[in-house]
Amino acid sequence: MIEFKDVHKYYGDYHALRGINGTIKAGEFFSLLGPSGCGKTTLLRTIAGFEDISSGVIMIDGKDMVSVAANTRPTNMVFQSYAIFPHMSVAENVGFGLRKDPRSKEEKAKAVAEALEMVGLKGYGGRAAHALSGGQRQRVALARALILKPKVLLLDEPLSALDKKMREHMQVELIKLQRQVGITFILVTHDQEEALVM
Repeated sequence: MIEFKDVHKYYGDYHALRGINGTIKAGEFFSLLGPSGCGKTTLLRTIAGFEDISSGVIMIDGKDMVSVAANTRPTNMVFQSYAIFPHMSVAENVGFGLRKDPRSKEEKAKAVAEALEMVGLKGYGGRAAHALSGGQRQRVALARALILKPKVLLLDEPLSALDKKMREHMQVELIKLQRQVGITFILVTHDQEEALVM
């Protein structure tokens, strides 16, 4: 699904990514593990298209991503901070990416309901996003990312803001979800135990 060929990234004189080579298979749950500042998030952001690479090639599903904009790549990202809109309902948050989709209002509502059911939030669509727990907010962020049916889901330390018990619960839920949807998941973490569990 993803292939890296001698990928380098410089920020001025700082060499953030140094000759990254490798492949990530379709349907794989892949963990990027390392200490803060080692380039994990930078690599994730180059896959998503939020950062350009300085040299090398990143291929997704057999296509070179060099000139493909972030919003047209077959990827979606879940951030550490959830990045959900507090002034919107749960359903509005999940359906945000569908606003330019040509489907009817009813079809979009059905897609939102399916995405919420997939992450265990059936019936939560009408709730205010700011009234949810941390684990529920993370599920909303996952549903919003999955509703667009990406080929690759990028997870940038998505559980780090949760307490230990909730984090362990969400690890199990993420594994189940990945098996259910069958798409490639790439998880960035500095927690060795989390990387091994996932």
